[in-house]
Amino acid sequence: MSNLTNTIVIIPCYEPSAKKFLPYLEELTKTDVKNVLIVDDGSGEKYQGVFDRAKQISPKILCTGYQENKGKGYALRFAFNFAKEHYDQDTVFVTADCDGQHLVKDVLKIAGASMQNPNALILGSRDFSLSQVPKRSRSGNTKTSAILKFLYGVKINDTQTGLRGFSYCLLDKLLKISGDRFEYETNQLIKLYQQEVPIKEVPIETVYEEMPDDVEKKSHFKTFSDSVKVIGVLLKNLGWYFFSSVISAVLDVAVFALLFSVILTTPDLTVKTLIATVTARVASSIVNFTCNYKLVFHGT
Repeated sequence: MSNLTNTIVIIPCYEPSAKKFLPYLEELTKTDVKNVLIVDDGSGEKYQGVFDRAKQISPKILCTGYQENKGKGYALRFAFNFAKEHYDQDTVFVTADCDGQHLVKDVLKIAGASMQNPNALILGSRDFSLSQVPKRSRSGNTKTSAILKFLYGVKINDTQTGLRGFSYCLLDKLLKISGDRFEYETNQLIKLYQQEVPIKEVPIETVYEEMPDDVEKKSHFKTFSDSVKVIGVLLKNLGWYFFSSVISAVLDVAVFALLFSVILTTPDLTVKTLIATVTARVASSIVNFTCNYKLVFHGT
């Protein structure tokens, strides 16, 4: 196992179950991880006792947060801002959920993979073909994976995993990604892929303790509204890419036609065609790059 003393585990929490969460923290703090950073995503006074008990488990545990529930994406960026201010460039981060789905051994596995691939986003990938996976989770992941592959060419088996690892150098990119709820994690995959950040999947155990029929009651994922936001993320990013491609193609043809038919007067058709083609391709490439840089990557 790699040296984990520079590993920070980030756990966004909304209404955590003391029965599952506290033993999980105890197990995490017995490893060599440096800190466990907990973000209270506006759980309210009813859950304050859980966080108070969490802080008493170990000096490794750090608690932060805010009063109003803002969503998982917001909580993650809140943690990333904290991380930028309090940790150095040698630090590796692993995000995990507070519901017990991510085993401690898998958290450490993702941390090790992140150390070996400092420029990549590491995903803990579950096996959705197993019988214990709720139908809603299997269906949602399958559809999102298919859409990502079809629209963007991103081939990822587990698009919904919350167990993700990355190094300090990716913090700025992650902070610039939009989305306050569950759509943030989908947006994360698209934006990092578009910025040519390697995305690697590492197999982890598939843990679903609740019965499939009961998953709707226990999950904080709001089926309709959160699904709409995820779909919106997929289409929004595709829209800018489509716009950029169309504009570039039109410019390519227009510049070629203008040069070939109006500006260039050389009688040599080969030279004329070569100059017009190269110039048109350079111009369209510059426009394509500029549109993607400004509209898709927002200048990152």
